[in-house]
Amino acid sequence: METFWEKEFRCQYCGQVFYQTRIFSSAIIIESRDSDLKPNYKGVNALFYQTVTCPSCYLTLFERDFGKLNIPEEKRPAVAKVLDNAKKEFGKLNLGSDRTLEDAIKLLSIAAAVYTVLQDKRNAAEAYLKLGWLFREKGDKKEELIALGKALKFFEEHYREDITKEEEEPMILFYLGELNARLGNEREAVKWFSTLVNKYRGLSTIYVKAAMERWQEIRGR
Repeated sequence: METFWEKEFRCQYCGQVFYQTRIFSSAIIIESRDSDLKPNYKGVNALFYQTVTCPSCYLTLFERDFGKLNIPEEKRPAVAKVLDNAKKEFGKLNLGSDRTLEDAIKLLSIAAAVYTVLQDKRNAAEAYLKLGWLFREKGDKKEELIALGKALKFFEEHYREDITKEEEEPMILFYLGELNARLGNEREAVKWFSTLVNKYRGLSTIYVKAAMERWQEIRGR
């Protein structure tokens, strides 16, 4: 069974056309999940390949946004600063099929910084969440909690200010609860878990099930 393939992209920031490694969906096998639904993979780690990076300018975004997400003219100087800093800090990036955990951390760090300067709070939250997961795999608890704290901040701001997709609300509510729990804010965690369970109790979704389990676990301590 083949694992990787090459997909063509055009960078919306510098115009560069390039190919980058992607994973066949059939090669992705999730063995288990942590309580915050972090997937643990058998074989290739799909977290390493969630972003796309332009090899020329270093613009890094989730694949769904690359070539599509608009970068306003007034944001380009801030994006340029992020990308210049990434080039200085990380040097040459490994964008091939043999990415390591450290490679993936660099790429998600760039993506998180880009989404932050674009004030795209939904995607910044996801980038920091997944960056936290990578630090967990590395065994770096301090950096994991820093990343999860930033993810929580952006999830809170997104939920309070500009959540527009109703189908996303169960996911957002779950992470408002779960990240608070992981950061030691159990009272806040219970509040968000109960909001999710009470509002979406009849909805068949992984987020409601996980929230019920975590809510009961925290209350039972």
